[in-house]
Amino acid sequence: MSVDGWLSLMAVAFLLGYIVGHRHGRVEGFRDGAVFAPIEMRRESLERGRCTICGTGTKKQADQHAGQSGEAADASRRSSPDRE
Repeated sequence: MSVDGWLSLMAVAFLLGYIVGHRHGRVEGFRDGAVFAPIEMRRESLERGRCTICGTGTKKQADQHAGQSGEAADASRRSSPDRE
């Protein structure tokens, strides 16, 4: 067999290996994504405090901190003796 024959055979073998590996990688990646996606969505929802799908959930942390400091100021005003 000549050098041209060997090079052609190696090129075809490489191309077939690439096609088979690419297809196998896509199938395996899709399966891994289907398993990992719900876990990742749950983690993101818990970190944000809101549902990533519909957007419902608790208030943002900045709103909660502002509300807490305002409540503390109201409580101190109510308990001050010179307010009467």
